[in-house]
This record gives sequence, structure tokens and C-alpha cells, in this order.
Amino acid sequence: LQQYNATTHTLSLPAPVDPSERSALQSRQTEILANIQETMESVNGGMEEVKVKYAAFEEKREEFVQIVEGMERQRIIMSDDDHMDEEEEDGGEEITEQDVAEQQDHLHQLQQRKLNLENRLRSVQAQIVDVEDDCHRTKQVVNEVREKTGRKPLDWSGFTENENGGTDGNDVEYICNVDNEIVELQEKAAELKQSSDFYDGIRELMEELGGVKILSSSACAQEEDGFTLTLKLLGSHLLDIRLKKSSSVGGGESLFVASAKLTTPTTFPMPESQPETMTEDTENLTETINQSLSNVSLSKIMSQKQTVSIVIPPLDDLVKWSRSLESSQGIRFVLVETMARIRTLDARVAELTHLRQNYAAQVYDIETNLESAQFGGAEQEVVCAINEGITVALRLTVDCPLVPGSVYISELFGVGGWEEEKLAALKKVVEERRCKGPVEVMEVMVKEIRRRRHEEGWAIPLTPSLPRGRKE
Repeated sequence: LQQYNATTHTLSLPAPVDPSERSALQSRQTEILANIQETMESVNGGMEEVKVKYAAFEEKREEFVQIVEGMERQRIIMSDDDHMDEEEEDGGEEITEQDVAEQQDHLHQLQQRKLNLENRLRSVQAQIVDVEDDCHRTKQVVNEVREKTGRKPLDWSGFTENENGGTDGNDVEYICNVDNEIVELQEKAAELKQSSDFYDGIRELMEELGGVKILSSSACAQEEDGFTLTLKLLGSHLLDIRLKKSSSVGGGESLFVASAKLTTPTTFPMPESQPETMTEDTENLTETINQSLSNVSLSKIMSQKQTVSIVIPPLDDLVKWSRSLESSQGIRFVLVETMARIRTLDARVAELTHLRQNYAAQVYDIETNLESAQFGGAEQEVVCAINEGITVALRLTVDCPLVPGSVYISELFGVGGWEEEKLAALKKVVEERRCKGPVEVMEVMVKEIRRRRHEEGWAIPLTPSLPRGRKE
């Protein structure tokens, strides 16, 4: 609340939790909530047991009082009988043997009842002792719970018997105090649960904003000192990172990335061109590309296999480089670079699709024999043509189309008599613009040709049309 901004009515977001500490924090949070829940259940059970024992104690006390009152009434009756016997003797009445026998039977019954009452009294006293023992144990449990929660033990001195054998009226007050303590603990547990839900929501929001979400963490079956972390990247790609412990320079232990692998499909399919939707202008551009085969360099490029899909390269190079960094920095490096590769290739597929929709273009497979192939993927080549009779061979680097200057012209060929000076001028303009993708390169080139045709009077050579066969 100290970080609440009264002007904007917002709370500042907490600092992102380090991935290596997140598991420990979640475990600690679960342990605290479990301890609080267990404490609450123990206190509730103890108080219910105290109440039950106290009610049984009151019931036994009432029964004992009734027994004592009955004995007192019996004593009074016996005294009255003795008094009546004296009066009869004084009256001169004769006592028969039958009367003596009846009195003896009555006396025997009274003695037997007295014995039964004494046995019952001893049983009640034993039960009272058991209740007192249970109360003592319950007091100890309650005090232990209070000490664990950082509170002072209760003062149980109010639970004492008065001179009449009963308990003071403060007993109810003490029981109410215990009930209040239980209510306070329940409220605190609810507050902790709300705080936990809030921070879990903030963590999930930060994961969604950052593009990384932790799905699970499991121990490695083959290695005792390592575990596998499963992450979701950019909402659809699953990445398994295997972490192992190693001795650091300072003598402690740290984690390093042992391996990293995408478990979801790593292939981005390229959309196929549809010949049935080709217009006359597109067919003319295709003819321009075919006429460019007279150029040796373009002919060599177009002899390669055309691209049908783009594959995310393995992450072994990232794992190797991450070992030269600190533990947290190495893990962060692998995550950032992996997401960069996914974003780059996803954007490249969209870029090449747009290029094919606007220009006659041929996309060729990424080279796999070059040394650059181990640095996140090799370069890719695209050949396309414009209506002005120019065929362009573009080289797409690893970061295309997200980084300026990640695409450049490798070959430029003009059909129908283009001068080399004009082609060199166009190439220079494109290089100075530092374009991100092939679509931007083609747009810049078309605009520059049209500008120079109007301002400098460039003459555009006519592209000869090849003879076409009759359409069926």
C-alpha cells in the first residue's frame, strides 16, 4: 500500500521473480498455507473436544449433586423413622418380629444403595480427572499453536472451581476469547489466500506479457543433480530446458543449461503459388525471370531447390554459448534467443507470403553447408522481378525481416538493354535505405525508378515478350 499512487490510482507491479527462485517460492507458499490450514484444523478440533468434555463435566456434576441430595433426603427419612419408633415406644405400642424383619430389609436396601452410590461417585470422580487431563492437554495444544503463530499463550487461571464446586463465570469469557482467536486466524488465512491469488495473477500476467510461461518442473530420471524445466514460449511453442548443477568459482553450486529442445513442431510451411490465379502482368514478370537465366549468377541461384517450408534450427549453439555466462544470465540468454528465432522465422514466412502476392518471386531453400548455418540458420535467397524488366536476387540474413539491413541485393540483372550504371545506382539506393525485408526492397526500387524517370528522364527499356502457347 505504500507504493499506491493516489494520482493514477495504480499499484506498481512487483519485480519479476527469478525463474530459478520461482519454484522455491511456490513451495514455500504452499508449505505456509498447509501449516496454517493444519493449525486451524487442530485448534478447531481441540476447542470442540474441550466443549464436549466441559458439557460432560457439567452433566456429571449435576448428577453428583442429585446423588448427594438423595442421600440427604434418605438420611432425613431415616431420622424421621427413628423418631416415630421412639414415639411408639413412648406410647407403649408393641413391636412385633415382622416389623423388625421389615426394618432390617429396609436397612439392607439402604446399605446396598449407599454402596452403589459410593461406587458411582468414584466413577464420576475418575471421569472428572480424565476431563481435567484432556483440558490440560488441550491448553497445551492451544498455547503451542499460538506460539507458532507468533502470539502469546493464553492465561488459563480463570478456569478454576469456586467454593460451591462450580466454575466461575469467567469461563465463558475465556472460551469466547479462544473463539475470537480462531476467527482472527481464519481471517488471516483468508487474507494470505487473497494475497497468494493476487500475486499468482500478477505472475501469470507478467508471463503472458513476456511471452514465457512455466508449465512444469520435473527431476531428471538419469541424473540426480538435474531437472527439466518445461516452458511455453509465445503462447504456442513448448521448450524443454535441462538444467544441471555445477561448482562455481566461489565454491558454491550453480545451475547451467545442459540442453534445450523445442518439443512442438519447428517447421513453418510456405504457401504454394497458385498458377490459376496468375494475371497477365504476373505472367510477364515470370517471363522476365526466365529471360534472366542468361545471367550466370542468377542461373546458378535459380538452379537450387525452391523452398516449401522454413525450419527453426537446433538450439545447440545457444546452449554452448550460455555456458560462458552466469547461471541466471545463461538461462535468460537461451530463452531470449530462442524467442527471437521463432519471431524472426514466423515474420519471414509472412513477409515471403506478402512478396509472392505482389511480385513474381521464387524462394529457395536455406543453405545448410555454409558456416553461417550454425548461428541460428543460414542465409536464404529470393529471386523476383518488376514490370520495368529487372530481375533481383536478394539475400536474406538470419535476422530478416526484423532488423534493418538484414536483406541485401546479391545480383541485379536488367532485361532488354538496361545500363550497368543505372542498375548500380538503384542498388546503391537500396543499400543506403537498409531495408528490413524483400517487400520493402522491391517497393524502394520501383519508387526510385519512377522518380528518376520523371525527374531525370530515364528511358525504360521495353521487355521483349516470349511467344506463348494457346490456352486450352
